Amino acid sequence: MPYCHDCDEGFEGGTILCPGCGSKLAVDRNDAEPKSEWSSDTAESGTSSWSNEDSTGGETSWSSDASASADGATGWSSTDSTVGETTSSIHEDPVATATDADGQSGPRRHDRDLFEFSFTFPLGKDGKPLLIDSVLFFFGTFLLIPLIFAFGYAYRVGRAAARGDEDPPSFDDWGGLGKDGLLLGGLILGITIAFSAAIGGLLFATIAVSDTPSLVIAIAGVGFLLLLAGSYLTGAIVPVVIGTGSVGKAFSDGRILEFALSIHYLKGVLAYIAVSVVLSIVVNIVWFVLLITVFGTVLIIPLAFVLMAYQFNLLFAMWGHIYNEAAAAGDVEPVSPDASLGFE
Repeated sequence: MPYCHDCDEGFEGGTILCPGCGSKLAVDRNDAEPKSEWSSDTAESGTSSWSNEDSTGGETSWSSDASASADGATGWSSTDSTVGETTSSIHEDPVATATDADGQSGPRRHDRDLFEFSFTFPLGKDGKPLLIDSVLFFFGTFLLIPLIFAFGYAYRVGRAAARGDEDPPSFDDWGGLGKDGLLLGGLILGITIAFSAAIGGLLFATIAVSDTPSLVIAIAGVGFLLLLAGSYLTGAIVPVVIGTGSVGKAFSDGRILEFALSIHYLKGVLAYIAVSVVLSIVVNIVWFVLLITVFGTVLIIPLAFVLMAYQFNLLFAMWGHIYNEAAAAGDVEPVSPDASLGFE
């Protein structure tokens, strides 16, 4: 029989609320007394809430924040401890919700550090791409075309590292590799010609004022500083081209200068010097060991081209990793995981 603990009175079956006080009725007189609470605090925070909890363990609540009503944010939640389920409905940012619904993934970041990644990345996929690249370097000693494909593959190694890939690319797009190799080779050739012209101009200027020793010293000193700064700046071109996937984008909006002035590029330069020194020492030790062994002389020639391809790809993987780090820090524009490996 429904019973009101507050009024100490029973009512006919089917009655839910007490006609006298409005409290929720218990199923019978022996049931635990329901708890109800209403609170209002408009003076301090402008919030109001109501909650009701009965002996079944279910709990419902309603809340309204008057201070946030201008934003139209309200919420209602219901929790039933008997089944351990919670449902909620809140007013969310429609932009954030749309972005999540699209399922777009952000740029990938590498878990391995720079040196571990650089030394192991070219060996991925059981070393098969490295062996193919070594064959290209072998035939490239007397033919130009294989070197073009090797250059194209090295560019894609750096591009894959820049976009966060954990495995090197495959040799599955020979036409694209040839195009990438021509563009990368042309870019490097252009940089080399420009730098050679700058050195030639400096030498011509010093010869022209050779009769004035003070001018020779001044021009040589200023020229040396300019060449040093120029070499540091031009060294950032290839990494930015790797990251942007386009020569035009790399030279637009001051992106090369932006990357060259970042701490990540300085770290890359120091790492490049360290890796080059270490590789040189290791290669010399390997050659010495092969020369003093009986079967070593047979392995020298094939191993030389494997090491050549490995070193070339290692350096491009390192610059790709550096660019990925710079993108993670917000210094450069990140590479989308779905971006093309080749030149755009």
